Amino acid sequence: MPIAPSLGETLAKAGLPSGVGFVQYSQVTQYLLSVDVETIAGTLALVRIEDWLRDALKSKPALTVVPQQEIRETLRVRTDDFLKHLAALARRGKQVWLLACPSKGWIAERHRLQILLQTHTNLLLARARSIPQITVLEWPAAGWRDEIEDRSADRLGQIPFTQPAFDRLGALLGEQIARTWKREAKTVAPQTNSSEALAEYLRNLRVQVTLAPALPQDRAHVDRLLRTVASITLTGEQRELDDAQLDRLASTRECLLASVGDRMAEYGFTGLVAYRVEEHDMVVDSMSVSCRVLGKQVEYAIIAALAQVAAEQGLTKLVFEYRPAARNQATETFLRSFADAVSGMRFILPVVEADDRLRKATVAAGTWTLVFGACGTQAGKAF
Repeated sequence: MPIAPSLGETLAKAGLPSGVGFVQYSQVTQYLLSVDVETIAGTLALVRIEDWLRDALKSKPALTVVPQQEIRETLRVRTDDFLKHLAALARRGKQVWLLACPSKGWIAERHRLQILLQTHTNLLLARARSIPQITVLEWPAAGWRDEIEDRSADRLGQIPFTQPAFDRLGALLGEQIARTWKREAKTVAPQTNSSEALAEYLRNLRVQVTLAPALPQDRAHVDRLLRTVASITLTGEQRELDDAQLDRLASTRECLLASVGDRMAEYGFTGLVAYRVEEHDMVVDSMSVSCRVLGKQVEYAIIAALAQVAAEQGLTKLVFEYRPAARNQATETFLRSFADAVSGMRFILPVVEADDRLRKATVAAGTWTLVFGACGTQAGKAF
């Protein structure tokens, strides 16, 4: 994270805990609702509300007329959820600092939304100030010039500022945290259970996972998911896949693509699983779930779908072939939560036990809906 060095250094100079960890923006909700508060000194939340519109607007031509009511409703829903989760974290006993970055980036400029976004940012901050144990930090605007912004990096990688700007921002945030820490740092008795909060969030999110066989025209999605997903994947990134391997996967009914949506957004093709049948086993040798939908239990929903397909085919076991890679260690933890480790690279889930094991492994069983394409059961069947 670009602000880490200067933020950590400033906190250390002030005599405060200086170890700084970061959560990717796709996993912020999961962190807010499930973090072990005993392991942290506090949480700094940075939000730029134009990012809540990015998926919907990034592919639209510049200056496309977007219905204002649609944007306002999206911002209202996202603000409500964000503040609800921030308040739940604050009630658990550790201080929370909130910084709202100006929404004057690539999306705002491209669609001329700066004034609307500034209004909604002000509304978010006004509501946040009324929540106990949350300290709203001030954006250090004085003396900053337009050169702090990096439109190219924002467009390509959602990184809105130059590195010198991040360095200065980290130092200024550290100073504000140090001042408010000395004045307000305290502990309060936790008032809510994080598992219950996460379960309620998932119930309200209404996640739907649709699975269907990959068709030849879906090859680009197969390619992207196998080559680039690095966290929840059986194989790690496979950037050296050749065309013949991709053609085989994209043309077989044993390769399924998962598209994901919830009440906030449609995320498109964000999961893939490929398997082969050996005697009475479904052997899963490829599985990838994009970080865009992590925290929504999509990976567990896909396992539930595989178990249903295996049961209908009269198969008795799901066998997962796991290959450790540089960045897919989270996959082993995921597999161990519901499957038996036969070796460090092979995990087995009996089909008849799948429902019970998944219910125990997930925070809130039954909070997703599975929809199947032509590969298996009737559309709309829910787990």
